[in-house]
Amino acid sequence: MEDGLNVFSIKDLENFSGIKAHTIRIWEKRYKILEPDRTDSNIRTYSEAELKKILNVAYLNRNGLKISKIARLDEDELTQQVMTVSSKHDNPDQDFQPGKILMSAIRFNEELFKEAILPFIKFQGIEEAYSRYLFPLLEKARILWQTGSLSRAQEQFIRNTIKQIIIIEDSFLKPIITGKAVASIAMINTSDNLTDNNFLFYKFALKKRGFDVIFTGGILPSSEVVEMHKIKSFDYLVVNSSAFDFAEKKIGYFSSIGKSLMIKKIILTDSPDDHSKKSFDNLIMTKDPAGFIKAIDSLKLSGKP
Repeated sequence: MEDGLNVFSIKDLENFSGIKAHTIRIWEKRYKILEPDRTDSNIRTYSEAELKKILNVAYLNRNGLKISKIARLDEDELTQQVMTVSSKHDNPDQDFQPGKILMSAIRFNEELFKEAILPFIKFQGIEEAYSRYLFPLLEKARILWQTGSLSRAQEQFIRNTIKQIIIIEDSFLKPIITGKAVASIAMINTSDNLTDNNFLFYKFALKKRGFDVIFTGGILPSSEVVEMHKIKSFDYLVVNSSAFDFAEKKIGYFSSIGKSLMIKKIILTDSPDDHSKKSFDNLIMTKDPAGFIKAIDSLKLSGKP
């Protein structure tokens, strides 16, 4: 597969992979993980092939492989290792065959792709279907793009088609009338990554439960939380961040904001499995859609008196 002509900065690699720029530089120098080109002004630039490589490296590192071991893998071995690790997370449901479903997407056949996944939504509902089938399908497509088995266009086609399904399901929701004050919840996406479909799904799940949801739909800096609260106060906050962007400093920042604004709970979504981070009593960290559903079901729907 030919790579695209896109050129990425080291900041782009950080945003996509969650690996901090200074760590990428260290890996380049110590392990020769990447070999960037440089502009006339000596600024690093990276090809799409190198973007895919750092995503693969980040994926393996997140799943427990040491960088020193990953660095010794050649390109074929790196791809094979990623596929091996990702297959451990495959859905055991025999009725769900992601390979067969993805074949329709490979041919850009939206009708066939929807025909393959809509039965799961019809019989189990969008919440169960997304957590059990669509989310793993999106993860599989991402891995296949990283390893060169899917083109960027094919991976985007899959994401966009599923996004449209979520948007349609969301449009069918009717407001829940209780006659009581309803708890409000703001959602802020602080990272331009590949989990935007998750965030749309989280919005749907909150609306379905009757929360008054503030959803901007764009990428915003963390500091925007304060500005949003000035305009319309809210009881809870959901923050979508990149999978690796959970440094203790940032987690502490949101905890501090929550306390100063008297926000009851803050949910940080799509967090990696990392139990070494300091816990904060006003934060809930969720790893995936199933974990998010469990977290919001523990919140109180009633608003302030």
